[in-house]
Amino acid sequence: MKSSTWKPTKKEREVMEAVWMQVKGACEKLKEETNAKDEHIRKMLKEMADRYYS
Repeated sequence: MKSSTWKPTKKEREVMEAVWMQVKGACEKLKEETNAKDEHIRKMLKEMADRYYS
C-alpha cells in the first residue's frame, strides 16, 4: 500500500514560514534570557510536537 505524500499549497507554505519565524524568534529570546542551549530547545520543541500532534 502506497502512502500519500502531503504537498502544501502556496498559502500553507506562507503560513508555515510565518509560524517558523515566530518560533525561531521565541527560541532566540529564550536562549538570551536563560541558560538554555540548542539541545534543550530542541528537546522542548519535540516534546511539544509529540504532545499536541501525536
